[in-house]
Amino acid sequence: MGRDGAVAGRLVVVGGLDPTGGAGLLRDGWTARVRAPELELRAVATALTRQGRGRPATVVASDAERLRAELERVVELPELRAVKLGLIPAGRTGLIADWLGALRARPRRVPVVLDPVLAASDGGRIGAGARELLSVAARVDLVTPNQDELEAFGRPALATWPRAVLEKGERLPGWPPRLRDRLRLADGSQQIFERPCVEGPDPRGTGCALATAVACELARGRGLVTAVAAAVAWLDGARRR
Repeated sequence: MGRDGAVAGRLVVVGGLDPTGGAGLLRDGWTARVRAPELELRAVATALTRQGRGRPATVVASDAERLRAELERVVELPELRAVKLGLIPAGRTGLIADWLGALRARPRRVPVVLDPVLAASDGGRIGAGARELLSVAARVDLVTPNQDELEAFGRPALATWPRAVLEKGERLPGWPPRLRDRLRLADGSQQIFERPCVEGPDPRGTGCALATAVACELARGRGLVTAVAAAVAWLDGARRR
């Protein structure tokens, strides 16, 4: 909120609710509070997940009509600055794609970041398949697949994708180990983010956090390359801490 009580801007996160807080909407909320506390946050749950504790995850999709009604309210939100999309269960991609079309009809363009979720870290398929997600991916501004998701979508296809793609988490051979994220822009150019690997385990929810951090920067009016660079640097620092 501004000093006069006006909203500085709104960020909407759409995805699964993981009650452990390790991923999904709760991780998104934590990231948004850290990265852009001036933004008002709204959340829409596409599903309830049960994951963590080393067990394969399960998912229960939100009621389609209730989800549709909540998303329609998002389209009418004033001062909407950006949207981050996470888990989309099977059978809900058409609904989400239609909603994104309505979102595009707003007078002011709202950038949308999609972090595709196909499976949980501990195993278990919880999201729609890669082929089903293509109808959604075609309507967003940035897709942020990890290496497994890249293989599922098909690397050759994504190399010529008309939308921007952030290929996350490529580990490079050699010592000391290095990590590379590759941002492929819609105009065919690329931006490489290469740095030493952060030591230690890769915690759950890093993909959620990175995509939400990018959405926060876009909500502030930053360009895509600047937004991704800031989000990558922040996440590396957060993992070290």
